[in-house]
Amino acid sequence: MNLLSLKVPFRSLFIFLQISILMLAVAIPLLSGPKAYAAQLTSRSLTLSSAIPAASGVTYTYGFTVPTATTILSIMFQACSAAIGTCTAPSGLSFSSRVLGSPTGFTGTSFAVDTTGANDCTPGAAVICINRASGTDTNGAKTVPFTTITNPSTTNSTFFVRITTYSSDDYDSANSLDNGTVAGAVTQTLTISARIQEILNFCVGNTTVDDATTSPGADCSAISGTTVDLGTLDASAVNTSPVVAGSGGNNTNGIAMLRTNASSGATVSYKSIQASGTNHLGALRVSGASCNAGTVNTDQCITSAGTTQAAFSAGTEDFGMSIAGINCGSTTAYTCTFSSGTYNLQRDSQYDGLGSNTYGTSNAQGYAWDETGTLDQVASSAGAVDDESLILVFAATPNAVTPTGSYQTQADFIVVATY
Repeated sequence: MNLLSLKVPFRSLFIFLQISILMLAVAIPLLSGPKAYAAQLTSRSLTLSSAIPAASGVTYTYGFTVPTATTILSIMFQACSAAIGTCTAPSGLSFSSRVLGSPTGFTGTSFAVDTTGANDCTPGAAVICINRASGTDTNGAKTVPFTTITNPSTTNSTFFVRITTYSSDDYDSANSLDNGTVAGAVTQTLTISARIQEILNFCVGNTTVDDATTSPGADCSAISGTTVDLGTLDASAVNTSPVVAGSGGNNTNGIAMLRTNASSGATVSYKSIQASGTNHLGALRVSGASCNAGTVNTDQCITSAGTTQAAFSAGTEDFGMSIAGINCGSTTAYTCTFSSGTYNLQRDSQYDGLGSNTYGTSNAQGYAWDETGTLDQVASSAGAVDDESLILVFAATPNAVTPTGSYQTQADFIVVATY
């Protein structure tokens, strides 16, 4: 036999063997069953009810869309520190107390937490397995919520949860359907701080305002003046502020305005400043005069009404003060209406004008004045006050034999705020 004639059959056999090996290489994967991770879950998300590190009782809601119509009988949720590669559980994270909420987007029997697991899924602090007996799911959006999760403990860190769905209820990789990874983050809490300082604006002056509604000014910066002039006194009348210029007065009342955020309220008091001379040093008097003790009409001191509100009669020496009303004209922080009793600064019973929410004073209702220099309260509030004003009305009448002179008295008004 010619050696050349033998080469052809051997060459054909060699080529045949090569083709056979290639065909076998292609066929083996096809014979090995369904391919794992057939597709990606889309629109994947993880919503945390709280991002505080190590917070417990947190709800994790997983959302994803199944790309093709298929029946899902089991799902594995595996928490990892990285999105791909070796899975290391995030520090502090715990699924151990997880409670399955109400998944949406699924049809068929309900899912339940599987505490035993099988195949790919072994339940643990970082792994949740859920399954069910049957279903007829379609593609589309799904949500799976779990409550009572404990967040990872590392501040400002990201963690990942790998989700795998299966067509069987035993997490068998041969029956895996789709997979995808979601990410969550825990962050340090941000503290927003602010301070409100104690506020106390209190001012005393005179004002041409003689009602409860006209604003005497937006705040204490508008209050000025130091004198209320009762004009020329005559035994035939009781001069009551405001006394017009034609009668010798300056057409003003006194005013005390208060603004404070003192939550426990404030008190407004006065004490008469003691003048020089003798006796009745805090009365309406001629400074430096020698006045007699008791009620004497012939000295240069006009009798003070005292600390109990009393009626005045023309020709019977008397001097005193009352509060005609609470002026709300500058109040903006809340509804303030004197006539309806809606205001915060309350008058003391000895200085309460007409004794009602009707603005004004009267000789019959009377006035009071403490000449001793002792602190005497005229008003108070139970809480905060916004630019409410006391309209201070003064009244005086002399006796027919009261000596001539320039009579005056001064008052020191003091506020005490309790925060």
